[in-house]
Amino acid sequence: MSIQKLLLYLYPRIWRDRYGEEFLVVFASHPFSLFEGIDVIRGAFDAHLHPRLGTTALPASERMRKMLSTLRDSLLTIFCAYTGFIMAGMGFQKMTEDAAFQQAGQAVMLVGLSFHLVVIGAVVALLTVLIGGLPIAVAVIRSALVRKRYRLVLWLSVPLLACAALLLTTWLVKAIDHPGVQPVWHLFLNRGTLLGVLIAAFITSAGALCQAVIHSEIPEKLLHFAVLPSILVTFSMALILAATLTWGLVLGEAAPQFFTGNGGLVGTSTISSWLGIVIIMTMSTGLSTVSLLRGLSARFALYNAAL
Repeated sequence: MSIQKLLLYLYPRIWRDRYGEEFLVVFASHPFSLFEGIDVIRGAFDAHLHPRLGTTALPASERMRKMLSTLRDSLLTIFCAYTGFIMAGMGFQKMTEDAAFQQAGQAVMLVGLSFHLVVIGAVVALLTVLIGGLPIAVAVIRSALVRKRYRLVLWLSVPLLACAALLLTTWLVKAIDHPGVQPVWHLFLNRGTLLGVLIAAFITSAGALCQAVIHSEIPEKLLHFAVLPSILVTFSMALILAATLTWGLVLGEAAPQFFTGNGGLVGTSTISSWLGIVIIMTMSTGLSTVSLLRGLSARFALYNAAL
């Protein structure tokens, strides 16, 4: 496969269906260059941010259907990014439970301020997710009852089942955990099991909720409304990321001894856990930001089509 065809696959499918042949003809007419490749990659990124660009030749009804689907998928992607962000946030909360970190927050003002900003951002993000998500959950239940597709309700119950599995695993680990000095492998096994079940619970819950929404009839006005909380959720994620990054940098400068131990997740080094948390938060925030821009572009296209 030629480099031109590989670059073409960077673009959304709807864009490829509309402009793919013209794209290949233009590139076949002259030698390929590195700068041209960079420009193509930038164009692909812009096409993903503005999905309406590939729908201009479609009938109005089909164009609106595509944009509505894009808006829904963008909101679900933001939710999945938030789920990954929450897992990283839980890791940060677990890591900072140690009394030494609490004392450092009291001794170094910027460390304490950063930690409080993380807490505030987490509360705001959770509330806005509930505000935007609960009406959609009610619409899923209503759609399931009207269409008699009761598996949609079962998908909505997956987070409850996952939570029960996590609580059961926690109880079992504590039941077999004996006080006193334990082998290192035993500690890793216990913590690794809990971490694995936690990750599986988040992934299955997010996947089930997305499937429930995709296979339901969600009123367009609810999707439009959910964009506003999504903006605040993405902003809160960016705030928490900045605060977490500041917390680690300032703490590492003021009290570097905190990063030399193994106070991280699953007995790992503190600094590696902090870096891992920051990386996951960065990826989640970036994904949420891109999806938000796509959703806003689709919402703008739907608004113009309704005029």
